[in-house]
Amino acid sequence: MASEYVYVTESVFQHIYSLYHQRVYHAAQKVLRDPQLAEDAAQETFIKAYRNLDKLEDVSKAGAWLATIASRTAIDMLRKEGKSKFISIELASWELEQHYLEHIVMEEVELRETKRELEQDIRKLKPKLQEVFALRYVNDMKESEIAANLSLTKSTVKTRLYRAKQLIKAERANRDMIMVRETW
Repeated sequence: MASEYVYVTESVFQHIYSLYHQRVYHAAQKVLRDPQLAEDAAQETFIKAYRNLDKLEDVSKAGAWLATIASRTAIDMLRKEGKSKFISIELASWELEQHYLEHIVMEEVELRETKRELEQDIRKLKPKLQEVFALRYVNDMKESEIAANLSLTKSTVKTRLYRAKQLIKAERANRDMIMVRETW
């Protein structure tokens, strides 16, 4: 039974090798820019693939799977030989793009978290302060417009905005102190 499995695995592997050898070689060549190193990387790729063939869930995706292994193997070879200057422009730009996209996602997450925290802080304000703060910073109204809308003096509006901002700053500082204490 075990020898039958090995036969099927070797048969599948030989088929995969014949289909994808060129693709693997080109993926390695793209990174290494050296035909001999690319051939070595391709050979190493197929050794790794053979050892991990059981992890390939969808045979139709074998080409992409092998190309990924080849690229990573080639990068590893560069690192071992200290030839990182040979990394292709395409790979470098792809890594830069990935870093940029990751940075954008992190900024978006931080922005959403900050907005959520600000909304919580605003809800903690007294209703009079909430109302003035929302009209100024959510509806983008001028202080004179808020005063006219709420039948208040302009100085009352300024005072309430100042108090709301101070309370929100204090709440944020308190939250930051709690986070610092939790990390200790």
